[in-house]
Amino acid sequence: MKTKVLLFLLLFSITVNAQHTNRVLLRGTVVSDSVDVDNIIIKNTTSNKITVTDVKGNFSLFVKERDTLVFSSISFESSILIISKLHLEDKTVKIRLAVKINALEELVVRPYALTGNLETDSKSIKAEVVSLDTRKVDFSNPLPKYNKVDNSLAQITPGSGNSFQGIDFVAVGKMAKEAIFKPKPKKEHIEYVSEKIFSDAVKEKFDPQFFTETLHVKPEEVDLFLAYCDETPSENRALLNPKKEFELIEYLLKKSEEYHKKNQ
Repeated sequence: MKTKVLLFLLLFSITVNAQHTNRVLLRGTVVSDSVDVDNIIIKNTTSNKITVTDVKGNFSLFVKERDTLVFSSISFESSILIISKLHLEDKTVKIRLAVKINALEELVVRPYALTGNLETDSKSIKAEVVSLDTRKVDFSNPLPKYNKVDNSLAQITPGSGNSFQGIDFVAVGKMAKEAIFKPKPKKEHIEYVSEKIFSDAVKEKFDPQFFTETLHVKPEEVDLFLAYCDETPSENRALLNPKKEFELIEYLLKKSEEYHKKNQ
């Protein structure tokens, strides 16, 4: 029995090491002229590993030829990079992402600057004066005359020969109200539950460089750090949802700061 267990562990370690030996450590930089480039998520969808850029936009990730890297951020448009032989030879890459419109500062361009002082601004703003030459206006045709119309609902009564005869306005109003203010069906809320242990799931999701270079956790302390992060399982369990990768990264960054302060 012991022999089988040892053989299994040996084969498992060989498989894990082979996955890394087949890949090359790629170091890259995300650049932008106007928006901060930290905390941008880079996901290798082929190996299902994730890393994050630092404050300078630097990142590192194990890749091989034809791997697909997806760059995503709240401030940038998502972008895809297919790893080629050239990337593997250079072992470096520089990416310029397109900034989302709503991430840019709102700028209003005016032909004049406003100070906020009404008296000063009213003098600086030039208003165009529009003049009307009445000599060129034709007044020969008088305006048409309109008869006064009595729109009183009291005149619309059943049996009066009016086209509204027999209509129940109360019922019509009720039907219109129900149609307009009809309550929308509530969507069923399904809570995401992961069967994996938090520390194992996080290590599977993120590349080792994420812990050492982004979170600045020593390799031998990664398990200890993740155990520290898992002190409140009820809160962080939902962060394993694939749709909450941003929230998970923010949580790990926050916990890393707490962890380093605690161990100073």
